[in-house]
Amino acid sequence: MTHRGDWTGDGMEDIVAVVGGELRVYPNRGDGTLAAPIKIGTLPTTARIVGVGDTTLDGQPDLLATYDDKLYRYAGTSAPTPSVSAPLLIGTGGWNVMTLTAPGDADKDGRVDLLARDTRDGIFYSYLGQANGTFSDRTEFGRGYTVTNRPLIAGAADADRNGVADLWATAGDGTLKFYKGGADIHGPIDGPSIEVGSGGWGTIQSIS
Repeated sequence: MTHRGDWTGDGMEDIVAVVGGELRVYPNRGDGTLAAPIKIGTLPTTARIVGVGDTTLDGQPDLLATYDDKLYRYAGTSAPTPSVSAPLLIGTGGWNVMTLTAPGDADKDGRVDLLARDTRDGIFYSYLGQANGTFSDRTEFGRGYTVTNRPLIAGAADADRNGVADLWATAGDGTLKFYKGGADIHGPIDGPSIEVGSGGWGTIQSIS
């Protein structure tokens, strides 16, 4: 499951999930609970999704999905009955090994970006948003993010309100780390980590 975006047009962020091959929106009631799910499409049960934000700058939330070793964009429509368009292929190969997360606008150019961790070697890459709703070629963001060293990762957008995208990650010792993002003329860079959860995070299956 993922989040980032108002799918029902009520000004509140909703949850999107793949359940048994159904792509569903779970509307946010605004009181800490979720309404009954709305089916907006179908996906392979092996698909992984990330709510990346508005890639096309049309004011609507979009989704990215990986399956069959490819990367697809699903352009969304926010409405009481939300929907997604047919998938657009934007990455032709090598995506099965990637763990995706969405940092928001990491390089402050007004477009949402994408982070991806290669599970084979732990190298973290950034893909900057482009004017056509796709992403640039990858740039190395950090190293040492193996699935053993940093099992789970999640783009934090600007968690500390300094204007730069951040990151959370669980660690192999069961702690939770906060990475205070940095930026230079080439885009986002890996920053130092701060321990913000002292233990028990090794049992967590997903963060977003």
